[in-house]
Amino acid sequence: MSAEFVLWLFAVSIGASALGGMLGMAGGIFIVPILTMLGHVEIHTAIGASIVSVIACSCSSASSYLGEGLTNIRLAIVLEVATTLGALTGVLMAGIIPFRDCAGCIRAADAGEENELAEAPPPAGSRGWSETLGLDSSYLDRASGGSVN
Repeated sequence: MSAEFVLWLFAVSIGASALGGMLGMAGGIFIVPILTMLGHVEIHTAIGASIVSVIACSCSSASSYLGEGLTNIRLAIVLEVATTLGALTGVLMAGIIPFRDCAGCIRAADAGEENELAEAPPPAGSRGWSETLGLDSSYLDRASGGSVN
């Protein structure tokens, strides 16, 4: 890898991350097309770089959200564990189940979601998952001066 390419990659990464941060998305949405079309990087490598970009963007913004009390730590830990387990399961299953079968399962699950969305909302007195698991939270809204659940 030449020094010129490394400098170009560094500049593109900073620009994509800055633009992604300003727009409220991770810079990965810009990094993959730039790397594949302009940098002639293989798509799988570009996607890996995108994932690293998303993680870096999330980690850099986490401290400010924690400082302002906008982060629900208990919910974050539950989601982190579930996401990690899902990713590991996906990686292990990708080597076992052919892609064609995986795509069929995703389509079947997607079709089932349409029926779930049409269901009636739970009764007013019932407890939701977040309340049952103690994951519900609130934060102080500076503009209104009140608490938002």
